[in-house]
Amino acid sequence: MIGLLGSLGLTGREGEAGDATRLLDSLNEAVLILDATSRILFANRRWREMGGARAHRLLGRIHPADRDCWHRLRLQVERRVPSAPLTVRVMSASGELRWCEARVQSLHGTDAWPASMTLCDVTAQVRQEQILSASHRSLSQLVNGLPVMIYRARNNRNWSMEYVSEGCRTLTGYAAEALVNQAPISYGEVIHPDDADRVWEQVQDALRRRLDFELHYRIRHAEGHVKFVSEKGHGLYAGNGDVLGVAGVIMDLSGVDYPPR
Repeated sequence: MIGLLGSLGLTGREGEAGDATRLLDSLNEAVLILDATSRILFANRRWREMGGARAHRLLGRIHPADRDCWHRLRLQVERRVPSAPLTVRVMSASGELRWCEARVQSLHGTDAWPASMTLCDVTAQVRQEQILSASHRSLSQLVNGLPVMIYRARNNRNWSMEYVSEGCRTLTGYAAEALVNQAPISYGEVIHPDDADRVWEQVQDALRRRLDFELHYRIRHAEGHVKFVSEKGHGLYAGNGDVLGVAGVIMDLSGVDYPPR
């Protein structure tokens, strides 16, 4: 291995090659020296710990679905363009998958090959992102399955919606995308005009006093009929106390007597 490093021009003397090997073995990233066919000419300690010790070619350890990444990295080397990191799945000899961020660059100024590749293990981060994504999907499915409209809105007379759950379709007759950012209608226009001023004033009073609010009012369904609703919400505040918006939940009270205001 020491002779290989020296023959590649990475060191000037054999003793320096030993120093270079120890330096590369001390890194937390896997370091490979490859030729244009993905043949592994050198691998440091971290690569061996990742289970790649018996691999003679990098392609033998890259997940089949990610092997086009090797071809893209190879083109970066041959075209002498700055190396952009790519995420690939590397398989150990036992079949365990590790997510790695790969970078590659030529070792010489005149020849594209051999080239060095660094592989930074990002498995923990990727798995955490996958867990968070799955949790978000589960929460979204739960929220969108509730027979209520959950919302986040700006504090203006239109109640410009930044987010509404899918329950808004059953409640108002409008799809979520029809209400977000007032395209094509604002929630303020859905509120019955005889109740709109009262709703605004009650919310502003609660915000001034930093209190949650509970409202009962009428809305006009997309099909033209009137519905009674109950809304429970609270203000969203900046660190300096400025009101950023409001958030809450609105539920259908149709079928019950119109509640007291």
